[in-house]
Amino acid sequence: MGPHELIEWMMLSAIVLPIILIGLRLKSRGRMLMFSLAGIICIAYGVLLSIHPYFIDQKIAYNAKQVESYLEQTYPNERFELTTVPYWKEGYKHLNPYKIEVVFANEADAIYIYSVQDNGTVELNGFPSTPEPLDERLDGLKHMK
Repeated sequence: MGPHELIEWMMLSAIVLPIILIGLRLKSRGRMLMFSLAGIICIAYGVLLSIHPYFIDQKIAYNAKQVESYLEQTYPNERFELTTVPYWKEGYKHLNPYKIEVVFANEADAIYIYSVQDNGTVELNGFPSTPEPLDERLDGLKHMK
């Protein structure tokens, strides 16, 4: 369980527990309404948890298409390979699934990291780091637009 999941559970508890406690103090009809409200909130949270991974998958696929289109326009004669984070697998949960790694065929030793902003803008977010000085490293990279 990551820190964001812990925060989600704390917020759910902060919303549902007071509703249950208020329901315990009320008479039969008010109690039933409060418990029903707490149940509906818990069911809605469960639906959110079950749908959210599929939403992330769709967003990643959309972002990969955006990056691919951008790279085809920017580097028309280049071959490249896109890689996304397999966040469903164990050991990848801590990585950002919205970052897309790109390896160009003519520069196989460099991995460029792209992301897509909410407005559809594709941005270069990172590139490989080596012990070389920064100026030499940037001069050697061919796809730094």
